[in-house]
Amino acid sequence: MNNRRRAIPPEQLRWRPADDQLSGNSSSDFAVIRGTLGQNNAHETLEYALSSSGGKQHVFLRGNRGSGRNRLLDAVFARLKPRARSRRDFCFVHNFTNPSQPRLIEFAPGQARQFQRQMHRVALFVRERLPEVLSNDPVRGRREARLEAAERETRILLKPLEEELEAEKLALIRSQAGPNARLQIAVSIMNKPVTLDEFQNMVARKQATQADLDRLEERIASYSEKISGLSQQVRRIWQQAQNHIEQIEATETARLMAEITNPVTERFRAAGVESFVREVIDDVLEKRIGHDTSHLADPAMIYGVNIINAAAENDSAPVIKATTTSTAGLFGTIDPAWRQGNRAVSSFHGIRSGALIQADGGFVIIDAEDLAEDPAAVRQLFRVLRTGTLAISTRSGESALTIQSLRPQPVPVDVGVILVGDEFAWEQLAALSSEFFHQFHLLAELKPSIDRDEQGIRRTCQFVATLAQEENLSPLSRGGLEAIVELSARLSDQPQRLTAQTGRLANIIREAHFVSAEDELSEIGREHVETAFTRIRQRAGMATALQTSRRLENGSLRLGGRNHGQINVVTVNRQAGEAFGRPARLSLALAASRQPLISLSLDGQPQPPENFMLPLLTEILHLEQIPDVHIGLSLEGCITAGDTDATLASQICLILAALADVSIRQELAILAGINARGQLTSTRCINERIEGFFDACRHTGLGSRHGVIIPAIDRERLVLDKSIARACTMDQFHIYPAAALPAALELLTGKPAGTWTEAGFAEDSVLGLARSRLLARQSPTD
Repeated sequence: MNNRRRAIPPEQLRWRPADDQLSGNSSSDFAVIRGTLGQNNAHETLEYALSSSGGKQHVFLRGNRGSGRNRLLDAVFARLKPRARSRRDFCFVHNFTNPSQPRLIEFAPGQARQFQRQMHRVALFVRERLPEVLSNDPVRGRREARLEAAERETRILLKPLEEELEAEKLALIRSQAGPNARLQIAVSIMNKPVTLDEFQNMVARKQATQADLDRLEERIASYSEKISGLSQQVRRIWQQAQNHIEQIEATETARLMAEITNPVTERFRAAGVESFVREVIDDVLEKRIGHDTSHLADPAMIYGVNIINAAAENDSAPVIKATTTSTAGLFGTIDPAWRQGNRAVSSFHGIRSGALIQADGGFVIIDAEDLAEDPAAVRQLFRVLRTGTLAISTRSGESALTIQSLRPQPVPVDVGVILVGDEFAWEQLAALSSEFFHQFHLLAELKPSIDRDEQGIRRTCQFVATLAQEENLSPLSRGGLEAIVELSARLSDQPQRLTAQTGRLANIIREAHFVSAEDELSEIGREHVETAFTRIRQRAGMATALQTSRRLENGSLRLGGRNHGQINVVTVNRQAGEAFGRPARLSLALAASRQPLISLSLDGQPQPPENFMLPLLTEILHLEQIPDVHIGLSLEGCITAGDTDATLASQICLILAALADVSIRQELAILAGINARGQLTSTRCINERIEGFFDACRHTGLGSRHGVIIPAIDRERLVLDKSIARACTMDQFHIYPAAALPAALELLTGKPAGTWTEAGFAEDSVLGLARSRLLARQSPTD
């Protein structure tokens, strides 16, 4: 049997666009496009969400990273230029009645900054000018006049007593400390008042007798009642004077504060401004006039204004791209204003807005993949969307550090939310909240690929032209464009499709520009594109290549000769966004069993058996049932359970060869799935798997028998490296298409697979031998 004739010709191993499908000789010949490749449905959905007159519409833009989702968003916003639904400034001020609940004030656009400047002017006046004004004429003159009047009234009150005491050789001593006065009687000795304490010292020095002291104490005690009454009257006089002085200062302060704040209340009519200004005046009158203010907060802080959002001067809708999905980044937080010891102190000046407040009246764009990792943020987002208000709170984990926990008034928000993420993020969010589908009923789906027709090829070339213009890259020659289109077909990993993952194409073009610049060329040619693609894959695939070479060197992977119970497969490993084929070995063991069973283990871990394997074997071998036999399969080499579908055809071929006691060629690998009818089905990353096996064969030394078996339907997906085409041309490697199981069996075993007739299978065919051996296992009574 000449298998080489069945191999795909080398010239068919890399799809290329027809000459008439690619117009133009350079990317400069193509018009630029807005957005990304072939995403009309997603484009229409976004346009509706951004321009709907029925109110804000939240939308989920679903696509993988690199699918051009950000380019599409930018293009739609640039074209529509949506207007803001509402334009408001938000700010917080101190709540004098309840300091733990700062007050929110809403302003028309631009007024918050003006209000902040005006209140700062008021605060500076209170801190710097008001004490100076109150200490100067005419306030000082009125204050001094009132003190002089109190002094005159006090002297008139005390004069009769002073005259009476003078007649008895006594004197009245008055000590004054503000409204507090102390009256004391002393003895007059040589016209000099001597207090009782001083007279006691004279007795101690023998300058007077004890009898003299006793008589003096008795005389002074006789005036105690009169002294007490006069002391109260003196205090009352001075207290009245002090009250009058405070009233003078308060009246003058109220007048001054009215002069400086009236322009504020007249200019700013927003709700809450007048009451706030009135509370500021009351606070000044109550705490800052005639009192020590060293323990009070700076007026610039307590009377200041904390702006958390200032609307744009134009009417364009704000578009905020959330740089983080933390609760602080999305919803805002309260930062400590200062620290006392090891404790943080909260202040309304520490209130910070998040992306949702900053986007008020417009749109906020949130990374859904990051958001899905924070269930608390998800719940809070849906609460905001449901209520239309946002309560800013302390950052999680900091509440225990704050002396005063602030609860600012909730902020009303009018915002459209655009979540951007992949399908997994969509499913995660749906599982986290029952509100998800209600709030995000608009789905803008980015398709991973577009048709591989003339229009799709033209759109791909237009994208290349757009990228070159946007990033000032060299234009691509016709050969460079052809190479990009070919790689686009490869990256789509589907027949008759081109990739819509513009991120990967853009990376190739950027590196190709770098390569062409090293050659000092003004155009990017085919060789530059191919070199760039190779360089990208080489950087990402170093670890995979090293692992494969080690397995070849230690003998755990054989790529030559024949063997019973073993077959080569190729799994997929992903590194740095690139997929790489990695050869692995599938082994089989047969054993008697009470019931037929097929089991598969990956690296020693049991995996659930495929539920159609036994029925498929029964169908292929034309048996009513499979006799009692245990078939144990073991796949050696790193593989995920999700990649087992690509080994199904290998499993069936290995089982049938083992049942027939036929060896399998180890120079071949089969890269296919299989369906319930025995047809080989497509497997993902077919190009990468072929190249992975080819590289392994080249590592051991290529021979005329090396090759792979692929599903026939995957022929149109081939865009292989030119080194493989070269090896196939030199008869060193072969790629065999097979539509169904029998063709693959014949290539692997070198024996006829067998065709079922009325007489059964041919005795020397693989299927005939397998069927005969299974029937021989049945007991005679069966």
